[in-house]
Amino acid sequence: MFELKRRGTVVLAVGWMLGGWMLGGCASLPEISRTQAVHDVQVQDGLSPDHLFAAPGDEIRWVNLRKEAVFVQIADLEKDDLACQRGFEDWRGALLESIEIEPNETVSLCFKEPGQIRYNVRAETSVGGGQAVYPGRLRIESLDASVSSGYVH
Repeated sequence: MFELKRRGTVVLAVGWMLGGWMLGGCASLPEISRTQAVHDVQVQDGLSPDHLFAAPGDEIRWVNLRKEAVFVQIADLEKDDLACQRGFEDWRGALLESIEIEPNETVSLCFKEPGQIRYNVRAETSVGGGQAVYPGRLRIESLDASVSSGYVH
């Protein structure tokens, strides 16, 4: 009886340690924008808008308005480049370059530094080939740079 109690305590302690490790991995980046500005990219029969301008820290949110899942793919995505993310990590906290968005769901990223990010959204289609690829581009720049370059957001 004593041996059974001790084994149960060890199993419980190991379970708590693993649970804490898993939760710690999920808490690596905030899930909301630091600037409170949110820009939606709607995915339907294309991207709207397909070129988006935002400031560092703004949240870029992909919204799937289709009846089937789509995949957002961003090559060379690095945690160090992000101020926040939602939906781009696996259960271990590893950042994913390709993520599935179910119908009427969203995922989002906030980029820390100015730069240009190219990405693709892949969607199933009944047209030959079975898959449509919608290319998109994000331009992250400070407000000062956008005013001096003539861009209006």
